[in-house]
Amino acid sequence: MNADLLQALPPGRGRRLAHGEALFRAGDAALGLGLVRQGVLELVRTSPEGRRLVLHRAGPGETFAEASLFESHHHCDAIAAVSSLVTVHPAAELRRVAGADPGLAWRIAAHLAARLVAERARAERLALPHAADRLLDVLHALPPEPDGTRRLGRSWKSLAAELSLSHEATYRALARLERAGLLRREGGDRVRLPAAATA
Repeated sequence: MNADLLQALPPGRGRRLAHGEALFRAGDAALGLGLVRQGVLELVRTSPEGRRLVLHRAGPGETFAEASLFESHHHCDAIAAVSSLVTVHPAAELRRVAGADPGLAWRIAAHLAARLVAERARAERLALPHAADRLLDVLHALPPEPDGTRRLGRSWKSLAAELSLSHEATYRALARLERAGLLRREGGDRVRLPAAATA
């Protein structure tokens, strides 16, 4: 979230979460707009078959649960992927200040529109038919480190859930991409990509 917009918002409520702790569960009353200060929060839904689906992954400075500004209840779980600090801005208070300040309301609307664009990009990624294509798409979207590698910032298993893939399919796709010379794993969560890598 833009720092200027954040300063214009009414104060939120801070909450520290341990790794694996839930901020809310599906069916809970909506808390409001969430912002990650430290750590990582994942919005998760479990399929009827028991498969864990990561709907959204928010890191420091990113918002989550935007729909709860207008919804009465949450439709997924919010789980801390690591020890995290989040701030929740209550929906009723945000609607009140936005109603009193049209300029602020438009800035909030612009933020929500940017989040929608990001989610559309994610939907396009999930529409790619092959696991390797999804992996390359998300890896190319990561900013390069000074040494030219790209840091995943989460486990491969977490990324698999984010891409609606099994971790087995993810590792098979990684092996295929490495054999093709389209990426090289360099330990932990770092990879190196040739400049024009495509599956």
